[in-house]
Amino acid sequence: MSVSHSVYAAYGVVVAPPGVAALDSTLEAQTHSSDSGNPEAPRVQLFTVGDEEHVILATGYEKLEPNEYRSAPSLAISAQWDATLREYVDNLGLLVQSGPCWFFIHDLS
Repeated sequence: MSVSHSVYAAYGVVVAPPGVAALDSTLEAQTHSSDSGNPEAPRVQLFTVGDEEHVILATGYEKLEPNEYRSAPSLAISAQWDATLREYVDNLGLLVQSGPCWFFIHDLS
């Protein structure tokens, strides 16, 4: 059995673990319309770390390839990302524990 290892740089917020299945369904539907009325508002992605003990909502992410390195300052941030995250967190009644900032997530699946 081989283990896949991926690393993501994700810009988002860590939230208190809610019911992840319900949150995943809500985000998958992305029926939420931005208060700004901008149809180009960033999509919110869900990342979980461990056994769903850390839940990250992210508006921007990049997969880092094996043997690749990036400097953290080189990771771009869109002005819309913070507003979109704030809107989702408020609308879903979630408690932000950390962020918004870049998080590095290791996926060992």
